[in-house]
Amino acid sequence: MANETTTSTATEFVATEVIERIIYDAAYESAKISPLVRTIDIRNAPTNTAELPKWSLVSASDLTEGTDMANTALNPTSVTCAADEAGLMITLTDMLVNADIHGGVEAYAQLIGRAVMVKIETDLAAEFADFSTSVGTTTVNITETNFLEAIYQLEAGVAAENIAAVLHPIQIHDLRVDIATSAGAVWGASAGPNALVLRMGMFYGVPTFGSSVCASVDADADRQGAMVPIGDACGI
Repeated sequence: MANETTTSTATEFVATEVIERIIYDAAYESAKISPLVRTIDIRNAPTNTAELPKWSLVSASDLTEGTDMANTALNPTSVTCAADEAGLMITLTDMLVNADIHGGVEAYAQLIGRAVMVKIETDLAAEFADFSTSVGTTTVNITETNFLEAIYQLEAGVAAENIAAVLHPIQIHDLRVDIATSAGAVWGASAGPNALVLRMGMFYGVPTFGSSVCASVDADADRQGAMVPIGDACGI
């Protein structure tokens, strides 16, 4: 049988437009970390790098009548990031294209979209290890106290307005168990907040996403999640 399928120019153009849209839709539907981080569009720039400014912290002080202010030197620095490329190519036989059991070409387009997004999300999750502040202990299950400590660390860093958490499903499970077995007055040994679900939930007002791409730290069940400011204030 044929190893690939070719079409006429007009039909191929229409099919490409449709398939491309399906790939994009499938990719963005499975994205959890990507919408949280800082994103820069360089599609129309003649480069694959972006220069991100780093502003130094400055402080204001009291003024004295009749005394000029002293100049404060401002010396912003920058970090240059190179855009990475990720992709996937598959070749469909004529039998696969025409086999109804697979759902047609659309099913393969969705598969490609999800695969590309998993690659992007995995690369982003790998950056969690570079954050300067961590809570919890390696090989020890995440607890409600760890979650609250992470919120405090961001509040202390003046980054508490819009924050979100990305945790591995095993970490979300550990949180549920810790809440369910708590004898504290808040939860009363109940099942805890039902809003905390695998895809997204609110936990102490923090949107919490479950993603299986969170890196393994020491053992398979020991995963590395993160709590970050959203958007331009994010460290990724």
